[in-house]
Amino acid sequence: MVKLKIKIISKILLIFILLLTFGCSDVLNVETKPDKIEREITFTLVLNDNTGFMQTLFGSSRVRGAEVTLKSNLLGTEYKLVSDTNGVVSIKGILSDKYLVTANRQMTPEEMQIISGSSASNVKLANKNKRIVELNAAITEPVQLDMELVVGSSPLIISEIYGSGPSGSGLYYHDKYVEIFNQSDSVLYLDSLMIAVVYSSSYLGLNYRDDPAYVHSKSIWIFPGTGHDYPIQPGEFVVCAEDAIDHRINAPNSINLSHSAFEFYKDDAPDVDNPAVPNMIRIYQPAGNDWLIGGERSALILARFSVDSLKAFDDQFLIPYRTILDGVEYMSDPTKLDEKILNQSIDAGTTGGIQFYT
Repeated sequence: MVKLKIKIISKILLIFILLLTFGCSDVLNVETKPDKIEREITFTLVLNDNTGFMQTLFGSSRVRGAEVTLKSNLLGTEYKLVSDTNGVVSIKGILSDKYLVTANRQMTPEEMQIISGSSASNVKLANKNKRIVELNAAITEPVQLDMELVVGSSPLIISEIYGSGPSGSGLYYHDKYVEIFNQSDSVLYLDSLMIAVVYSSSYLGLNYRDDPAYVHSKSIWIFPGTGHDYPIQPGEFVVCAEDAIDHRINAPNSINLSHSAFEFYKDDAPDVDNPAVPNMIRIYQPAGNDWLIGGERSALILARFSVDSLKAFDDQFLIPYRTILDGVEYMSDPTKLDEKILNQSIDAGTTGGIQFYT
């Protein structure tokens, strides 16, 4: 019995010595709390300008002076920061998590005067295409954010236009489409929203870019629905296809648009109709056998406007600037700003640079 007590006391003394020598965490193999490690890490975001505006103004493609908000997915905590002159945002003392990031850089009228020759006041750069980032203590590389042009503050924008045609397929042009994006944090509705092609004619010498109040159009379509039939979720993209079919059957380098959300269909022409895809409603397009946008250049606008209020002008209809949510112009050479057809208050520049039917 005495020997047993001595053994127990010896073991207790041994444990006590180990605790003094190595500490509790070493003996028990307790890891350092993850949040302590993470709070010592500096997370970095780099904001890159895809418009060329910053390069023109400051000689660098980094976006300085942008207001950045990070919202933790796990905790809901928000952090507000401003990018420095190198377009960098650094933050320390936050936990690894997925974050909703919103970055905006408002362009001043003075800056827009230098860039485009027009002192537009409703132009900004924003991270339209990447809204969720993962900040992880194990990842040391900076997070890259591309900043795109946004005109006005519309929650619905035109995020992509495809009109150049697939490569190696001759003059195949039936795979055109336009994509709409909900950049807000709310459910919105596409019902009766208008998509119109901006009209101009180099042949006739017609360009209404400087019209002070209206976009001129000869191709006006609206989404179906009467109010709440076609929701678009926050962060959702919706594709409206010229023909909602698998174009790879006819052009191997094309794409599959058979699962598009909407389709432009002319019921009085030899057009293709996918019965599984809701049709856009044609309001006005007297020419062509299908919805038509230019391969080398064109401009589209997205508007919230009653078709009953459209005003006629010659063989066109007029859409007020005040009703336009977004507008995008593209051309094969986006540096030719003197050839623009869309008023700079809607789209200050152009995009493109893609060859026609490559």
